[in-house]
Amino acid sequence: MRPTLARLLDSRRQVYAASAVTLALGLFFLFVWSPLPWGWEGIDHYHDRAIRLASGLAFDTTDYPWGYPYYIAAFYAIFGSHAWIPLLAQALLNALVPWLLYHLVHPLAGQRVAVLSAVLVGVLSFNTVYVSTQSSDCVSTVIFLSGLVLVSRGIRGGGWWPLAAAGLMAGLAPQFRPNLILFPPIAAAGYVAARRVTRTAMMQVAVYLGVAGLALLPWIVRNYRLTETFVPTSTHGGLQLWYGTLQVGPYLESRAHNPRSAFESSAFDYTSIVDKPIIISGKYARCLARGGERVDLVYWTDRDPQHRRATPQPREHDRLSVEVLGQPAPTVFYYYFEAAFPEGDGEPATRFLTPLGGADTPLVAFVATDHLGDLDRHDDLLDIFDVVRLVRHLAWDEPLDRESLLDVDHNGRLDDQDVSEAVALLVPERPKAASIARPTILERGAGAAVIHLPDGSRLMVPRTWRGRQTDLAPEGEMASTLVSRWRSYASIAHPPERLQAGQCLFMETVTFNDVFYRRELHAMGRYMALAFDNIGRDPWGFAAASLYRMVRLFIIRGTDDQATTQQFAWARLAYGAGFALSATYFAVFVAGGVVALRRRSAVLWLLVPIAYVPLTIGFVLTNMRYTITVQPLMFVFVAMALVAALRLDSPDDGERARA
Repeated sequence: MRPTLARLLDSRRQVYAASAVTLALGLFFLFVWSPLPWGWEGIDHYHDRAIRLASGLAFDTTDYPWGYPYYIAAFYAIFGSHAWIPLLAQALLNALVPWLLYHLVHPLAGQRVAVLSAVLVGVLSFNTVYVSTQSSDCVSTVIFLSGLVLVSRGIRGGGWWPLAAAGLMAGLAPQFRPNLILFPPIAAAGYVAARRVTRTAMMQVAVYLGVAGLALLPWIVRNYRLTETFVPTSTHGGLQLWYGTLQVGPYLESRAHNPRSAFESSAFDYTSIVDKPIIISGKYARCLARGGERVDLVYWTDRDPQHRRATPQPREHDRLSVEVLGQPAPTVFYYYFEAAFPEGDGEPATRFLTPLGGADTPLVAFVATDHLGDLDRHDDLLDIFDVVRLVRHLAWDEPLDRESLLDVDHNGRLDDQDVSEAVALLVPERPKAASIARPTILERGAGAAVIHLPDGSRLMVPRTWRGRQTDLAPEGEMASTLVSRWRSYASIAHPPERLQAGQCLFMETVTFNDVFYRRELHAMGRYMALAFDNIGRDPWGFAAASLYRMVRLFIIRGTDDQATTQQFAWARLAYGAGFALSATYFAVFVAGGVVALRRRSAVLWLLVPIAYVPLTIGFVLTNMRYTITVQPLMFVFVAMALVAALRLDSPDDGERARA
């Protein structure tokens, strides 16, 4: 048996066979059956973005890097929007992985380890499953592995062009997998630290990092022109970090069940983008038959009470957009839309307002960098902070500045009924059926006051209060909704009536600084603030969860919880098989690492990219997909363990494996 295995591993034909198997499996998963439930178009909206790009429209996000959408768009531009065509190209690219891995490992560990590594990755790689859906994993793996092969060849004396090509691959890889952005400088630093510093070594590093930087430069410049901020890959990291801080303690496996996820919605309509033009948009209802109207945005601030007018940009379909001067923080911004239809013979123009009250009931927004505090400096709004102040006054006799505003039921005194009325105004969709609805009850305690809400949920207001939205503890649906609701006192005093004859509410879904290059940059800042707030509350719990995720990254683990894991037919069987396979190969990988360490094998440097992934993303929301890019390298150590266990080392492997 052993001689037969040895002969097989001594032949390079097994590498080509492994590539053929990889291609066959990829085509099977693509055209016959796939264990993934998402279909060809996947779950990350790459298909829709690629259609936009192929039609000549701009790339409308900073949350996703450009690499994979443009990859798909190139095929759509040539062949039309047929999702299977770029996936077929993915299958062909993925078939290169065994061949690339062989050429990476052969100089380091010898023929048999290299061939077995190629065979293992050809048959067992999870990348092959992801060939069947629009996901960047397959393409990023080929790019990343190609970069390693090229840099290894360049270091062994293959000239300067392999290092330049490796730098190009290193610069492209983060545009498919953003978590790879730090790998080039870390790899370069490790290379310099592991050998004597020479002029040649420094030149090699300079070529590698220089080309990688040039590959990143167009995206960096594009993002800076839009945001005036250095964004080398995407703005999505803030959200991922916040999600990671939600997966702690009893919610280690599911952020969705953590009550603090309610704070994703802010307590106010605001932007943290200061001193840059503000863009206000809305959907044009066109509720009047006649045309020729003039539309203006009327606005003022608490810094400048003079009412100013701004004319919207040319209408795009049913959207209006107007740009006004940026504001410093903090600023309160008041605005409304006015449409005027000129009449003939000196008659005054007919005016229509949105909101209907115009200057009496304006929309209110804020420019502020305080993501978690009370931005309503002039008490324009009834909001969650007002509810908290009222509750603290009733529970612990905390003084109030303007008691009359919080006398919501207008009975001349502050009591529990005001809490109930405030909740009713902020969450009007509360349960109304007698069999469901309950009264809002305020429960007073020494350390906390609790609002029991009509749907059975509750909101705890702690005695120790730092003035943050996140100091609250919501439990249940209505409480989670309440923490991010507001309503202007003007609209409460003058509620909008049903439209009268001749009236027109001509603007719908008005948004404040909601264009993607403002919204996504603002969201990154808010999510970072939420994340650091969570970390500050339980730093040791977050550290423990991060360490757990560094190992958990390598293991597939499913659950019946629909809020945590995608459910589909045979899901339990698929996740169970995935868990068994991933846990087994991880255990053998660890054993292979021990073998490589004892032999002081040259393949030990491949542990750097493997360790890089958990060390750089273990603290954010993660799953096993994030390790797929380095999974081929893990099979190298699996192969080393199997070769050692089966005593299949060839006579020259020992010498060739030495660093």
